[in-house]
Amino acid sequence: MAINPAKAILKRGYTALFICDVQEKFTKAIFQFDKMVQNSTKLINALKILNVPMLVSEQNPKSLGKTIPEFDISGAKGPFAKTQFSMCTPEINKELATLCNGQKPESIILIGIETHVCVENTAIDLRRYGYEVHTVADCCSSRTLEDRLLALERMRDIGCHITTSENVIFKLIRDANDEQFKNLLALIKTPTVYTGLVPHSNI
Repeated sequence: MAINPAKAILKRGYTALFICDVQEKFTKAIFQFDKMVQNSTKLINALKILNVPMLVSEQNPKSLGKTIPEFDISGAKGPFAKTQFSMCTPEINKELATLCNGQKPESIILIGIETHVCVENTAIDLRRYGYEVHTVADCCSSRTLEDRLLALERMRDIGCHITTSENVIFKLIRDANDEQFKNLLALIKTPTVYTGLVPHSNI
């Protein structure tokens, strides 16, 4: 399905980050968890420099624990506890309406776990509500690679932009002359960690 190129743009001031359920009890269960966390940490730190607002959810935190300490979620909205799989609870929807300088964002950058459960259900609801959704593939995972990859395909089919952490950063910065570019260089120079999304070449 062809997507209008104008809808693929990420604009600061009109974009927010959703961090979906990256909690302590998932540490040993999720495929490539440590690598996904490294890529997500790079993305979160870059978006903090760019003043992109963030919103965090936790699935049943009494059972699954809190958001992992590797993520700097200071200044983020939440974490919001939930039991439904989508992040689009009434409480979160209320926050979303004013998340970008008192107004709702145009685009949502979506990361977290599990790709085929809470991330996908969130993406479906956000698309239903008219948001452009940029699902960051190297910052999402599931217990199995199959569930992860098939979920990304389904999200693309409903009009989500399937992207990577570094692609998001460059879409937001747009120009090497941007005043924040130098502040991002150290993060950009940190290699993105391979998480099994494409066949690995030994070349």
